[in-house]
Amino acid sequence: MNARLIKETRDLLPVFAGTLLLIVVPQLIWQAAGFGCFALGVACVVLAGSSFGNEFQHRTLSLLLSQPIPRSVLWRDKMLVLGAALVASVAALLVCLAVHRPQTESTEWLVLLFLPLCAFCGAPFWTLSLRHGIGGMVAAVSAPGSILATLLLINELLGREVTDQLFAVCVVLLLFYCALVYGLGYARFKRLEVVDKPARELALPARLETILVAPLTRVSARFQGPFATLLKKEFRLQQTSFLLTGVFLLIAVAAFCLTQRRPDVAVGILGGDIGVYVLIMPLIAGAISVAEERGWGMAEWHLTLPPSALKQWSAKMLVALSTALGLGLLLPTAMGLAGAALLGRLNPGVPVLPVAQILCWLIGSLLLTSVAVYGASICGNTLRGILTAMVMVVAGCALTAWVVNRVVRLAANQLAVGRMSYGPRHELANQVQAMVPVLLSLGLLLMVCVVQWFAWSNFRHFRPSARSVGTQLAAIYGALGLLALGIPLVIALALLRHGSG
Repeated sequence: MNARLIKETRDLLPVFAGTLLLIVVPQLIWQAAGFGCFALGVACVVLAGSSFGNEFQHRTLSLLLSQPIPRSVLWRDKMLVLGAALVASVAALLVCLAVHRPQTESTEWLVLLFLPLCAFCGAPFWTLSLRHGIGGMVAAVSAPGSILATLLLINELLGREVTDQLFAVCVVLLLFYCALVYGLGYARFKRLEVVDKPARELALPARLETILVAPLTRVSARFQGPFATLLKKEFRLQQTSFLLTGVFLLIAVAAFCLTQRRPDVAVGILGGDIGVYVLIMPLIAGAISVAEERGWGMAEWHLTLPPSALKQWSAKMLVALSTALGLGLLLPTAMGLAGAALLGRLNPGVPVLPVAQILCWLIGSLLLTSVAVYGASICGNTLRGILTAMVMVVAGCALTAWVVNRVVRLAANQLAVGRMSYGPRHELANQVQAMVPVLLSLGLLLMVCVVQWFAWSNFRHFRPSARSVGTQLAAIYGALGLLALGIPLVIALALLRHGSG
């Protein structure tokens, strides 16, 4: 293997390892139909966007282009490594599907074909056009998705059913799209000129930033003082989160406009919009708060400022957690309730959720944001921070599911052997239903404290060693395993005490 292929492989290897875990681990514990395709789609888009996005993030693209090597050779090497990574990802998913679901439908084969193909052809073009990786990933998903959505909408407006001819048209359009963007991407790379300068990985267009930020600048000028300045700086870092919220609101408004004529379509659009937004928003808000300054090379310099490191961290977490909680949970909840009321599906007789269940959702959102903060504290850029957080969440869910499953089986056997009387079943169910949210809230709160503590430790030392990161991860998952073990045991012991009494 020549030096160029080794360089491209080493550059893409961390992302490939993370996406491979994202594909394989959920299939081992949760064989839900369609989730494997979703994981593969995320993996393909992240890999394809990282191929050129890493060059922009690390400002090494000009060094790559200045080599005395034809650009066609550079393009070929990058695409060879990217193609090999995508093929390996598809092969990993196919092995998992062959083990758990030997028979695969024809439509699923098409999805498995076009997910890596659209990412392979489209993400390089969009990344080179927008000049940052995450923007290229979003565009690589949005462009073919928009083509399919427009075609399906036209077909529905014409009152036609989904037939094999429609699938054939979709296949032809996607093949044409892939050929077009691949050619455009290669042509853009051939004539690309780059001037290296510090740039944000997630940034608004200059004109849009001027329009949106100018009014907020006039309002924030009234607030003075060191801590207020830190807060304003952190809110400026979160401007991409506010842009994402604007996109979410636009899609929700479009769904509301379809409620009268196409209520089923409106429900699908609004549900998908809320689901994706709730998952993505905490990750972006948390990762941006730490990773952006590391990407600029300013994190060490900020620690020399007069405000203490604790005060700077407090400002970061106050803005990041409040943004993720307000925009990532409270706003989608309000939009969902408004949509249900508008569609006439809001039942006034449904009781309000108990306080403990509400706390579970709130603390869960804070935990997801904290995991993104921790992921960014051990990575060098926003993309890797988000990917690390996703892998940590998947691994944590796998560990929790495995431990809880074992404990529940053991507890069920012990309760069956005990032959104890627990009174009416509805009374027993009410007791368990009341205990679980309280214990879960306490467990999630403890995990938030553990993850935040380690993220704060990494923020102070800036570059944690591999040994330190390994120890932290062991402590995090050890605490998670103890909680997954302890909560079912506490419930079982309470039931045994109630039965013996």
